[in-house]
Amino acid sequence: MYKLKSRKFWVAVAAALASIGGSIAGVATDNTALVTTGLVCTMLSAAIYAAAEAYVDGKSAASNMTYTTKQVTATSTDKATVQAALAPAVPEQPKEA
Repeated sequence: MYKLKSRKFWVAVAAALASIGGSIAGVATDNTALVTTGLVCTMLSAAIYAAAEAYVDGKSAASNMTYTTKQVTATSTDKATVQAALAPAVPEQPKEA
C-alpha cells in the first residue's frame, strides 16, 4: 500500500505507459524506430525507478546506523590492554546454580 502513495512510483508508471503507447503507435504505423524507442524508454523508466528506490533505501539505512567509539590509552608495549580493548564484546554467560 505504501508504494501506491509514492510519487516516484506513479511517475515510473506514467513513463512506462507512455513508452508502451509509443511502441504500440510504432507497431500500428510500421515505424521500427518508434517501437525501439518505446521499448528502450520502458526499460529505462523501470531502471531509473529501481535506482531511485535503492538510493532512498540506502539513505534510510545509513541514517539508522549507530556508531560507537572506544577510547583506549596504552603504551606500545601494553599489548594485552590493546587486544582486550579491540576484541569484540562477548556477552556474559549466566552462572548456573
